Amino acid sequence: MRSILCGVIYFVVLAAEAAGDLDVCLKEELGCMRGTLMPGYKPEQAQFEAFMGIPFAEPPIGELRFQNPVAARGWTGVLDASAARSHCLQKCYFMETWPVSGEEDCLYLNVYRPVQPNANPLPVMVYIHSGGFLCGSACPMASGPEFLMDTQQVIVVTVSYRLGPFGFLSTGDAHMSGNFGLKDQRLALQWVQQHIASFGGDPSLVTIFGHSAGGISTHLHMLSPSSKGLFQRAMSLSGTAMMAATMVYDPLPQARQLAERVGVAQAESLDSQTLAAALRRIDGKALLAAGDVFKQWDNVPFINYGVVAEQADMPESFMNEYPMAAHLGGRINQVPWLLGSTSRTGEGSMFLLHTVANPQLRKEFNANFLELYGLLLYLPKGSGEDTVRQILTEYGVQDMELNEDTLATLSGILGDFTFVYPMLVSAASYAAVAQQPVSIYNFEYLSNISYAAILSGGILYDKLGACHMDDALYSISMPMLMLDFPKSSEEHLVIKRLTARLVEFAKNGILSDDTQLSPCTAEEFTSDEICNYFRFGQLNGAYHETVERRVDMRGLALWKKLYTRERERERVHIEDTFVMIHAGFASVFLLPLLQLAAGQLVTNPKALLVCGSSLGCLRGIHMPGYQIKRFEAFLGIPYAQPPVGELRFSNPKIMPKLRGIYNANAAKPDCIQKNYLLPTPIIYGQEDCLYLNVYRPERRSGQPLPVLVYIHGGGFFSGSAGPLLTGPEYFMDTGEVLLVTMAYRLGALGFLSTQDAAMPGNFGLKDQQLALRWVQRNIKSFGGDPRRVTLFGQSAGGVATHMHMLSARSAGLFQQVISMSGTANVPFAIEPEPLQQARRTAALCQVANAWNLSTPKLARALRIVDVETLLNAGDGLKFWNVDHMANYRPVVEQSFATAAEEVEQEAFLSVHPQTLLAEGSYRPVPWLLGTVPEEGAVRVVNIMENATLRQDFNGRFDELLQQLLELPREFSAEQRAHTMQLVSEKYFHNRNELSEQTVQGFLDLVSDRGFKQPLYTAVRQHLASVHVSREPLYLYSFNYLGPHSYASVYTSANVGNKYGVVHCDDLIYLFRSPMLFPDFERNSTEARLIQSFVGYFVHFAKFGKPRNVESLRSCSEAVLLSRPEGICDHHVFQNAPNDRPQFEVNVSQRFRATSAKFWSNLLAEPKHY
Repeated sequence: MRSILCGVIYFVVLAAEAAGDLDVCLKEELGCMRGTLMPGYKPEQAQFEAFMGIPFAEPPIGELRFQNPVAARGWTGVLDASAARSHCLQKCYFMETWPVSGEEDCLYLNVYRPVQPNANPLPVMVYIHSGGFLCGSACPMASGPEFLMDTQQVIVVTVSYRLGPFGFLSTGDAHMSGNFGLKDQRLALQWVQQHIASFGGDPSLVTIFGHSAGGISTHLHMLSPSSKGLFQRAMSLSGTAMMAATMVYDPLPQARQLAERVGVAQAESLDSQTLAAALRRIDGKALLAAGDVFKQWDNVPFINYGVVAEQADMPESFMNEYPMAAHLGGRINQVPWLLGSTSRTGEGSMFLLHTVANPQLRKEFNANFLELYGLLLYLPKGSGEDTVRQILTEYGVQDMELNEDTLATLSGILGDFTFVYPMLVSAASYAAVAQQPVSIYNFEYLSNISYAAILSGGILYDKLGACHMDDALYSISMPMLMLDFPKSSEEHLVIKRLTARLVEFAKNGILSDDTQLSPCTAEEFTSDEICNYFRFGQLNGAYHETVERRVDMRGLALWKKLYTRERERERVHIEDTFVMIHAGFASVFLLPLLQLAAGQLVTNPKALLVCGSSLGCLRGIHMPGYQIKRFEAFLGIPYAQPPVGELRFSNPKIMPKLRGIYNANAAKPDCIQKNYLLPTPIIYGQEDCLYLNVYRPERRSGQPLPVLVYIHGGGFFSGSAGPLLTGPEYFMDTGEVLLVTMAYRLGALGFLSTQDAAMPGNFGLKDQQLALRWVQRNIKSFGGDPRRVTLFGQSAGGVATHMHMLSARSAGLFQQVISMSGTANVPFAIEPEPLQQARRTAALCQVANAWNLSTPKLARALRIVDVETLLNAGDGLKFWNVDHMANYRPVVEQSFATAAEEVEQEAFLSVHPQTLLAEGSYRPVPWLLGTVPEEGAVRVVNIMENATLRQDFNGRFDELLQQLLELPREFSAEQRAHTMQLVSEKYFHNRNELSEQTVQGFLDLVSDRGFKQPLYTAVRQHLASVHVSREPLYLYSFNYLGPHSYASVYTSANVGNKYGVVHCDDLIYLFRSPMLFPDFERNSTEARLIQSFVGYFVHFAKFGKPRNVESLRSCSEAVLLSRPEGICDHHVFQNAPNDRPQFEVNVSQRFRATSAKFWSNLLAEPKHY
C-alpha cells in the first residue's frame, strides 16, 4: 500500500504513449497546446487523449497571494500539455507525518477526451478533488479519469485550486476576502464555458462533481449567484455545504492568530489591509507550518480553514450568505442534483481510524475521551462533557472509550452528524423549493481495497462498512494511493456499474432508467423514511443493487434534541428556528441544521458603531436587502437581564449599560417554547432570551426616522423575533423607517401566575413593556424618533398591542398601534384561574404537595424545575390533542397589600380588558386593525387534514366543540346545550360532524368565535368611548391569495390554496421568512404587493393614517350602527379579477357583522368581569 496521499512530486504520466501530435487551439487567441495519449483502465478500450497542466489563472503568488484569481493570459508557441503540473502547496494532516508538498503556482487544469471524435459535442464532467480544503490533487495519479474515459461518452476535466490558508484565509473584508479556492474553481468553470468546445465538449451540458470537500464545493457552487449558468448538473458525494465544519463565522481572529504565529508584529492590532500585506510576505511553508496552532490535539480539528460569507459589496464575491439561509430562501442555482454517501459507520470512521490504530494516540484520546470526542463532533463551544456523555448514552454507548469494540458505534455517531444528516437536510430542503430533480445513492460495497487502510496504516477493521471516499475508488482512478483492481474482479463490475450511473446522470440529470428510481419529493422525507434511493451494496458476499427508502434514524431525533438545546449556545444568528418548514419537508430533518446554521443570514460585519449614554457601544453589521443592496442591522441586543435562576417568574430587570463594544452581529435564540402550531410539537430555544434587533436604512437623512416596533405572534407559547422568520428586508427596502423586533418570554415562563406577589404573571407582556422603554431611551442613538413609535403585532402579538393600549403602564411608550388578527378580547386573552393552573402545572412537574404549598414556596419550587419538564407539563393541561393551544395566558393582576406594593406598582393589567373596553378606561391612540378571511384556519387545517384527528373529533363532536369554543364558564348545562344547538344550525346545518361538506362552516365558526366577533366588538366599544376625530380608527382586510400560504405550515399535508387566505398569510408580504417560504421574484406581482402593503404600514407609522385615507369615510359609531351587515370603510388588498396575475386595493364595508352579532348575543356582551 502506498503511504502518500498528497503527492510530493510533479506528476508526469509515464504510462502515456504519445501517438503523434495531439494539438488543440483555444479561441480568443489564448494559444495552442499539444496533448498526449493515456491508457485506459480496460485493455479493450485502449487509449484516450489527455491535455494536462493547462493554465486557467495567473500564478497566485507575490501580490496575487490572497487575491481573487486573475484569468490566465495567452501564451506563444505550442504549450506542452503532455504532463500534469504540481498540485497546490499543502500540508496534509490526514497523513501520519503531516507532509508538506506542492507549489503556490498551481492553478492548472486537465482535460481528457475519447480518441474517437464524436459527431456531436460530448457532455462534460468537471471533477473537484477532495481533501478537506487543505490537501488533495487534480493530477491523474490522484484524480485519474480512466474509469470514466472507458465509457467514451464524456469529456472529463479535473481542476486544481488553492488550499489551506492560501485558499481560505480571510480578514472578513475586501483586503483578504477569502474563498479563493472556490473562486479558483469558479474561474476554471468559466474557462470550461469559454474553451471546452475546442475539445469537442458541450458547454451547455456541464456536470460538476466531487467527493468530500469536492462535494461540499459543488453544493456551494449551487448556492453561489456568481456560479449560475456555469453548469447544468451537480453531484455532491460524501459532502454538502450543511456540514458543521464548512463555514467560518468570524475569520479575522483566525487570520490574526496565524499572523501572530508566523511572527507578524502587532498582529492583534493591525488593520486588515496591513495584516494581509504582511501575510503576503511570509514564506509559504512557514504559513502551512503555522496552521498547527489551530490543532487542539494531534490533527484535531482536521479542517483549519473554511468558507466565509463575504460582504455583499466585495469585488467578485463568491457568496454573501450562509448555506441554510440560501436553501430556505430558495436562492439556489437549480439543476438536477445527485447526492451520495457511503455507510454511516464508514463515513465517520475517517475521524477515528488513525487514532485507534496508534496505541499511544489511543491512550491519549481515552485519557480525555469526552473532551476529544466532542471536538470530533464539532459541538458548539461550551457544550461540555455532559452533552457528549448524553449523546453517547442515547446511542447506547456504555464503554466511554475508543477501542476495537466501540469503534463502529462511535464512528456511526460521527457519520450521522458529519455526513448523513447534512445530506438528508440538503436533499429535503432542496426538494421543497426546486423545480429540478434531486436523487440520492448510498454506497455500501466493501472490498479489501479501502480508504480505511490508508487512514489506519493498513489495518482493516470489521463492521465499519464502506469507508468515507470508498465510492470514489470506483469512479476515479487513484494509482498514487491504491493498486488497480484486477480486470477480472468483481470490483471491475462495480466500476462499470457506478461509472455508468454517473455518466447517465451527466447526460440526462437522472440515474439510468433501469434503476426504477424516481427523483425525490419533499413530502417523502419523514421520521423514518426518505425518498427512494439507490444502494450499491452486497448480498451474501456478492455485489448487489437495490432501491430502498428506510434509513437508520436512531440518531437523528437525538441531533434534533441536541441542536435545539445546545447549538443555540454558539453564535446562533439563527434564532432557534422553529418550525421547520412543513411547507413540504419534515422538521425532523431541518431543525438541527437550522440551529447549526448559526448566522446564516448576514454578510460579515463592518465597523457599524452606535453609542448611547445609557446604552454603551455596540457594533452592527450589514444585511442584504430584498430590492436594495443592503441595510444595517444590530442583532441580539440585551434589553433585560437574563430571566434565569431567581429571575425566572419575576418581573424583568433592566439591563445595565453595556461595557466595551458589544458585538451586535448575531441574532439570539428564541425564547424557549413548545410549538403546538406544528403538526409535531417540538421544544427549542433558551431561557436567556430577552434580546431585541434594530434595523435601519444605510442611507438616512439628518432627521430622526419613525420607528416600527413589532411583537410576534404565536399564541403566547411560540414565535420568533429573529430574521429567519421575521425578516426586516421589506421594511428596510423603503428606506423610511427603523424596525425593532423583540423576543419575550412565552408559555409558562412568560405567563404562569399565582395571582399574587409570589408570581404575579404577565411576564411576557412586561418584557415587551421593558423593550418599549428601551426604545424610548435608546432609539435616538440609532437615528430613530422616540416620539414617533408605532407598535404593531399579529395574532397574539396583535392581542398584546391592544393590551398595551389598555395598560396604564404602557402609556406614552408609543404613538400609534396596529393590531393584526388579534384584539385584547379574544377567547384566549385572559386566564381566569391562574393559581389553580399554577398548582396543576406544579403537580405535573412532580412538585411535592403542589396543591397545598404556600404561593411563595410554590413559586420557589417551580423556579428549580427543569425547563423542558416545565414545558412538557403543558401537555397535561390539554383537553384534547394540542387544545387549547394557548395553555398560559395573560392574567388580571390583583391588588396586593403592604410588602407587595412594589409589585402592585409594576402590575401590567389590573382590570379585565373587557371591562376597560366597555368603560373606555384607557388612553387611545390612532389604531389600525387588520384581518384576513380565514382566521380560523390556524387550528382547523390540521384537524381537517389529519384523518385520525378528524375521526376522533367526530366521535366526541359536541364535547370537543364546546371546549374548543371556550364558552363562558358560568354558562349552565342548559345554556351550553342551547348555544351548541344554535351553533349547529348556523354553521353545520345540523350535520354534527367534520367533513368536506362542513369544512367551510367549521372554518367560519372558529374564525367568528376566535377573531371576527372580538374584532367587531372591540371596534364598536372603542368607537363608543373615544373621540375618533382625534384618535381615529382604521381597518384593512388582506384577501390576496398568493402562491404561498401558512396553511402549509399548519399541516404536513399538501393543501396548496385549498383553505384560501388564512391566519398569518398577510405576514408573508410584510416580513421575509426564508425559513418558511422561498423568495418571490423581484419583478413579480407579489413583489409589487409587498411594496404596496409595506408602504401602507410605513405611511401609517409616518402620519398616523394609512395611505389613500381620503378614499375612506371616517369610521365612527354612527357609521358602524348604520351598517347592520357591515363595518366601517376599509381597504381590501385582493387579487385582480378575471384571473389576471395582479393585485388591487379597493374600498369595502363588507364584514361578517351578522355572525359577530350572533356571537355577541350568545355571549350576552358587554359583560363586566
